Amino acid sequence: MKVLLEGTPRRDERRWLIGLTLVVACSWGRWLATGSLKVDENYPSPLAGALLFVVLLSGYGLLVTGWKGLLEHPPQRPRRLAYAGLGVAACMLPMLSNDVFSLLAYGSRAAGGNDVYSTATGLSQSVFSPWVGARWSQEVCVYGPTNLVFAMPAALTGNPWIAMVLLRATWLVPLVLVMELSLRRLGDRPFFHAMVWLNPLWLLEGPGQLHADLLGLVAITAGVLVQRRGGAKAGWACLSFAVLGKYSFVFTAFWFWLFGAPTPRQRLLRIPAMAMMLVGMGALFYAPFWRGPATLIEPVRALAAMNPGGTLTEVVSQIVHVLRGGGIPRPDAPVREVMELERSTHASTWLVVSLVMRAVALVVGVRVLRVMLRKSSDGDTIALGTGVLVVAVLTLASHRFQAWYLLAALPFFGQCCTDVWRRWWIAVVAVSVSMDFVHVLPRTSLLLPVWAVVTTAALMVVFLMSFRARYLHFAGDAR
Repeated sequence: MKVLLEGTPRRDERRWLIGLTLVVACSWGRWLATGSLKVDENYPSPLAGALLFVVLLSGYGLLVTGWKGLLEHPPQRPRRLAYAGLGVAACMLPMLSNDVFSLLAYGSRAAGGNDVYSTATGLSQSVFSPWVGARWSQEVCVYGPTNLVFAMPAALTGNPWIAMVLLRATWLVPLVLVMELSLRRLGDRPFFHAMVWLNPLWLLEGPGQLHADLLGLVAITAGVLVQRRGGAKAGWACLSFAVLGKYSFVFTAFWFWLFGAPTPRQRLLRIPAMAMMLVGMGALFYAPFWRGPATLIEPVRALAAMNPGGTLTEVVSQIVHVLRGGGIPRPDAPVREVMELERSTHASTWLVVSLVMRAVALVVGVRVLRVMLRKSSDGDTIALGTGVLVVAVLTLASHRFQAWYLLAALPFFGQCCTDVWRRWWIAVVAVSVSMDFVHVLPRTSLLLPVWAVVTTAALMVVFLMSFRARYLHFAGDAR
């Protein structure tokens, strides 16, 4: 029995590393098959796409099953695995998302002194515009100023290869520092490292695809580490940095508000102090880009105007549309034409369903917050409750969902996670990331619509699975 238990983690580690290596290799295979780093509107041939899809699915299956075992038996010395995973993931090319080129395009325009927050008219003049997808070529920048500042050094070159190397070099420095700090200060919490640094979602969407959420997760983790040591103000500064990068990190503020403040008076005094920190840092980082109120208003307006995607709102509206006799656009139809058609036919359904889902999220949020306030001296409950709130907002209330949005919740579930939430994370990581495997398939592939429908339906099931146990009784099984 002892030999079996000792062999199981090693087998999981091998699966995890082999699977990650295969996924990264597929990103290079996609580049060889298409001849370009661009993801959107750039697809391999049917044969090459099918081969890549099979290898990618196999590799990701190994990666997720290995990670599942690592969550059940967290390595007591995770440093070697964490750095090995980071090293392999850092070799990944764009494959699941085209977002890195949008960020570089905005960064290059901003570095030249151009306005990227209130107008998108000059985006086509960026040296990176040929790599930006058609859907985003006429949108203002919705990345916050902290992300833009950290992308500008890499955007000064017009070569996408050099730019990605510089971007990784810029981002990996704070990442490695924070990761090493967490490995030392949370050495007695191996589950934290398995949930965060060994997570396939983090490895692929963070250092792999270079989503700007990487910086947010690094900042939030740094904030958690310093505030756990008593540095509340430093923690709030890290929180502000993350929120000024992407708005999806704003709900992590509940942890920074409640942790270390068990009395109502302490919690009340923290609200203006945290607000002042956010405003002060916002003024500092927005200063180079400020063009008046439109700098803040236009990105929010652009986000609100986007069509729902990857959410229950989108899926229900599609079902209603089909039941009314409407058709489904072809996978190779022009993106902007599809968006305009959906706005004209789905708008009323979007409004109704989104209102219902936000009401459900509000009820869940009130319930979770009440538990957190009642147990405000329990650090595990505060951490778990914060993670639950973030997931509820992203999967129930938000009208758009992408797998990498969930990175904001990882540092909190790393501190405390129930069995039902652990199972949910395995399911959502397996499904949400694999939805983007369609990017290795040509738009004419018969497999593409099948995979899109299957994974989207599976994701909606995952969003609602074990609903009562996850949201209404979340604190009853803390580990």
